[in-house]
Amino acid sequence: MKTFVAGVDRLLAIVAGVGLIAGGGFALAWHYDVPWARETLSRFDRAQISELPEQGWWEPTLAVVVCIAVVVALLLLIGNFSPRTTGTASVIEEPHFSAHVDLSAIASGVAAELAEFPGVRRARGTAIDDRGMPTVAVSVYAAADFDVVAFTDRAESRAAFVAESLAGTHVATRIQLHVDKRR
Repeated sequence: MKTFVAGVDRLLAIVAGVGLIAGGGFALAWHYDVPWARETLSRFDRAQISELPEQGWWEPTLAVVVCIAVVVALLLLIGNFSPRTTGTASVIEEPHFSAHVDLSAIASGVAAELAEFPGVRRARGTAIDDRGMPTVAVSVYAAADFDVVAFTDRAESRAAFVAESLAGTHVATRIQLHVDKRR
C-alpha cells in the first residue's frame, strides 16, 4: 500500500471512529438523563430540522455530496488496489554513471532457489513497492510436514545474500510462508 493512501485510510478510519464514539456517547448521555445532553438536544428546533429536506437547496447539496463521496471512494479503491510493482533499484548513482538492478529478476531467482527445498510445492517471487521501500517479496507454499527450521535458515541466508548483493541500496526482503493445513 502506498504511504499517502495508507495515511488517508487511517485518517478516515480515525474520523469515522471518533464520530461514532462521540455520537454513541451523546446518545448514552441523553438516555441516562445527563443534564448537558438533554439541554443540548432541547435547543434544536425539531420543526426546522424536519423541514430541511423540503427546502430548495437540499437536493442539489445532497447530489454534490454524493458525487464527491463516490469520486473519493473510487480514488481510494484505485489507490488501495493499484499494483505496487517496482522495476529497478539503483546500485550505483554517480553524476555520469548509474547502475540499476532488476528486482523482479532477483525475486524470481530467490523464489527458484527456495522452490528446490524439500517439501516446498511452489514459490513465486515479485518486486513490490511497500510504503515507498522497494521490496523483494517471495511467497512460498509448502506441505504441512516439511522442516520449518531448516527452511527458515535457508530463507535467512537468501535474504542475507540479497542484502549483500545490493549493498548500499535500501531494498527489503520479505518471504511469506504458507503451510498446508492437512498432512
